[in-house]
Amino acid sequence: MRHLLRDIPIRSKLTIITLLSSGLALLLACIAFVVCEQFTYRKVLAGRMTATAGIVGDSCAAALTFNEPDGARTALASLHHQPAIAAAAIYDKSGNLFATYKGPTAPANFVPPSVRHNVLEIRSDAGERFRDINLAGESIGTIYLRYNMIDLHDLQRRYAAIAMTVLVAASLLSLLITQRLQRVISEPVSALSDVVGRVSRDKDFTIRAVRRSGDELGHLIDGFNGMLDQIQQRDIMLKIAQDDLEFRVNERTAELANSLAVLNATLDSTADGILAIDSAGKVASYNTHYAVMWGIPAVMLERADAAEMLRLMVTQVAEPERFITELRVQNECRGEPDPQVVALADGRIFERFVRPQRIEGVQVGIVVNYRDVTDRKAAETELVETHKRLVESSRRAGMSEIATNVLHNVGNVLNSVNVSCAVISEGMRKSRISSVARTADLLRRHQGDLAGFFDRDPAGRKLPDFLTILAGRLAAEREAMMEELHLLGRNIGHIKDIVAVQQNYAKNLGGVLETLPLQGLVEDALRMNDCSMVRHGIEIVREFEPSPAIPLEKHKVLQILVNLMRNAKHALMESGRDDMRLTVRIVRHDGGVAVSVSDNGVGIAPENATRIFAHGFTTRQDGHGFGLHSGVLAAREMGGSLTADSAGTGHGATFTLELPVPEQTHAAA
Repeated sequence: MRHLLRDIPIRSKLTIITLLSSGLALLLACIAFVVCEQFTYRKVLAGRMTATAGIVGDSCAAALTFNEPDGARTALASLHHQPAIAAAAIYDKSGNLFATYKGPTAPANFVPPSVRHNVLEIRSDAGERFRDINLAGESIGTIYLRYNMIDLHDLQRRYAAIAMTVLVAASLLSLLITQRLQRVISEPVSALSDVVGRVSRDKDFTIRAVRRSGDELGHLIDGFNGMLDQIQQRDIMLKIAQDDLEFRVNERTAELANSLAVLNATLDSTADGILAIDSAGKVASYNTHYAVMWGIPAVMLERADAAEMLRLMVTQVAEPERFITELRVQNECRGEPDPQVVALADGRIFERFVRPQRIEGVQVGIVVNYRDVTDRKAAETELVETHKRLVESSRRAGMSEIATNVLHNVGNVLNSVNVSCAVISEGMRKSRISSVARTADLLRRHQGDLAGFFDRDPAGRKLPDFLTILAGRLAAEREAMMEELHLLGRNIGHIKDIVAVQQNYAKNLGGVLETLPLQGLVEDALRMNDCSMVRHGIEIVREFEPSPAIPLEKHKVLQILVNLMRNAKHALMESGRDDMRLTVRIVRHDGGVAVSVSDNGVGIAPENATRIFAHGFTTRQDGHGFGLHSGVLAAREMGGSLTADSAGTGHGATFTLELPVPEQTHAAA
């Protein structure tokens, strides 16, 4: 509406606004009146339908009771005195149609609807009323009445005619009053508009508008006249300033030409390709290296069309769509965007830096730097490959540590097995079982006269005592053999456990995460070193806090723990202490869980504290310097860390493996 009234005269605007306001208010009043009358009519109609249904239903009660449809039809026929009732029907107790009535205003194809109970529905085309017919407190049937809405439609037409008549009459009266009163506002505004037109057309700032009233229009005219005074004064000052500005522009132009020469020389001296583009998409500046890097022809450089240059550059890159998308993102970035890597089809690699240029917070252009980093990227790629090979070598060395340690433990147990086998062999060699054979041979030689042999022969008289002593010695030999066999079985079972643990972890060398309790892995690592620890008299102290099962790579954790425990064992053996002690702790904290391996051995010298995890560094003659380095790398790959702490030589050392615990694991715990 505001756009429609924008260009018409103010007189017409005031007239239209007044007519619209009064007409809209009157229209709303008429609508409210009509709606109220319709609501009242519907309410009255609902009461009338209910009362009529009750009267007719009661008159049909006898006909329903004695199953006389003719009597019901006679009662319904009395409805022809009410033209508003288009149709009626009586239903028996089972909902079957009992009698019907069809008035002159009923639809030609009218069919009584299915029975419903105590329903009142008034629509725009018809009103329907279902009411139960009760006799002695029991429902014996239902009456249905259908009312047409002819009266309501007539009422609506009458109200519409009255409202239209009132609206037209009131609008004409409002138009007459507005035509006379709008001059109070329109004439001063028209006069002010004429003065503005003359000032704008003739550029004569000496003209002034005449004030006719003391209202807002009068103040507006005073303000306009004051503005003309200021413009007249500023026009004089502007002419003076313009002359001075022309002189300064000529002076600054000469200085700018010198500055541009210095700037171009500076740009050409850099190794980067530089391109400056203004907000209109024109090339403001560039250096020679940019044109050489992208092979921009001289003719295209003269046209200084940034879009044309971009199209040429797109044909040279390996991924055109990505090139354009990343350039747009950098250009739209509010802050300092990150550099992007651009790969060219010929194998070169550029780094692109886009820096928006702003004046008082408004972006007026961009400066794009292209730097050839082909050699640097090749060196970085080679460095990454070298690092991967180093990590793989370290990992293999770490797994070799585990295998060597397992074989060492198996060898220790095999020594015990050999001792047990030697004891059993020596026992069998010295066994008294041969005496049983000699005794049997002696009895066989005297089997014809065993009684005389036991009574008269001295050897026979000593034989029972000998057998008693022999039985005792054979029982002792059997007990010793059983004990050695039990020890032999236990050692063989220990070997089986060590090999089974190693085989279990060898199945998971592919970086597969498994959710496991950390305490079980620590116990496996201790079991792999158990024989060696016991043989050297090392006391093992366990301090485990309850910790949840966490996702981890079993072989990496085991590699780190076995290596730490073996290093601790060597440190304890080198210390020569009698009270060698290895303490293993599991501690939970915010965000993760820590496993620490502490010993009271030789400790770490201060000068080695920062070198202990370096690749190839070792303090043992038979060491290779891979274990701790590969452990640090494995811990980082799992998102954790491996650190060392020592008070110095002779004060022992503590190595701590930190592993992250996911938030959902914390919540579950």
